[in-house]
Amino acid sequence: MANYNLRHSKRKKTTKTTGYQHALAARNMADGEEELPINKLLNAIKETKEELTKHIDKKTADIQITLTKIESSLNTLSEQVEEMEARVSTNEDDIKEMHNRTDKVEKLTTQLKDKIDDLENRSRRSNLRILNIPEQVEGHDAVGFLEKFIPQILGNDNFTSNITLERAHRVGKKSDRPRPFIAKFLNLRDKEKVLRLARSKGETTYENKKISFFPDYSIDLQRRRDEFRDVKQRLREKEIEYALMYPAQLRVRHQGSIKIFPTPAEAQLAIRTNVAISGIKFGTSEHKLSLYADDLLLY
Repeated sequence: MANYNLRHSKRKKTTKTTGYQHALAARNMADGEEELPINKLLNAIKETKEELTKHIDKKTADIQITLTKIESSLNTLSEQVEEMEARVSTNEDDIKEMHNRTDKVEKLTTQLKDKIDDLENRSRRSNLRILNIPEQVEGHDAVGFLEKFIPQILGNDNFTSNITLERAHRVGKKSDRPRPFIAKFLNLRDKEKVLRLARSKGETTYENKKISFFPDYSIDLQRRRDEFRDVKQRLREKEIEYALMYPAQLRVRHQGSIKIFPTPAEAQLAIRTNVAISGIKFGTSEHKLSLYADDLLLY
């Protein structure tokens, strides 16, 4: 019962307070005054709006500054790219020009190399390379020995006059095999005569050793001529007449016609396919050649 009275008393007080607040609010409105909580809310909204506006303006200004910097950087990069493109274009033109100059230099180098090789071989035109003469038989006078040795081994009757050598010496390092002789003839015709007699005689021996006579060529030309070795072997097997002309061209006579092969590959192809050999003439004259001639000089 006591609890009931306490709750009833509190309810009465609350009812009285609420009634008072409503009465005060009604009087204030009657007097034309605004309710205080609404005014504070509007002020708070206004202040918040101003703060948001300032914050947005500040952020917008910051963004604008950043965009300006980015735009400036892009312009700088664009200028640098244009400059790089111009440099690349210039470099490409320079590289193209350098390639053209390099090609010209390579062609000129090849031409000069060929000329030097040709001059070297022409300076060797009077030389003969003689193989398999035993060591030390010449004593201290290689020239005098060969001037007597060559007519003796090829037949004295074939020489109406003495041959004259400018110089003679052996080449290469000493080994189990005799070093070859290089003999330079004073007269080119004597050299060609000796080479011709050696071919016509066939096998020539001295002290039971086969003596061979060859023209003296540069290393590069000799390599080019050696590339025809297999082709010449096949032509000999087929009993087809050929001659290796200066500097390095294969002349083949077949079925009454002549063809010139500048490379071994072309000659091999002709042999494999059994192509009829037809070809060139040397002016109005025909050169008579011995079968299987390894050297033919035409100047």
